[in-house]
Amino acid sequence: MKNIQAISVMFIWTALSILVLYILDAHNNYVQITWAIGISVSLLFIHMVNMVIYFKITGKEPYRWFKTS
Repeated sequence: MKNIQAISVMFIWTALSILVLYILDAHNNYVQITWAIGISVSLLFIHMVNMVIYFKITGKEPYRWFKTS
């Protein structure tokens, strides 16, 4: 259940971030070097925040492959 919650929050974060990039016309200016660097840094930041969101919500649950009895 926590996986679904984490993926939902990650989807919302990513959608909002991509919307901001779209509003800033990043898709039209990716050829310019300054825009390309800015877009790549922002995409890296979006990915890193997604990882933080996932691991904060799920905790250690994704790593429990086998239950110890």
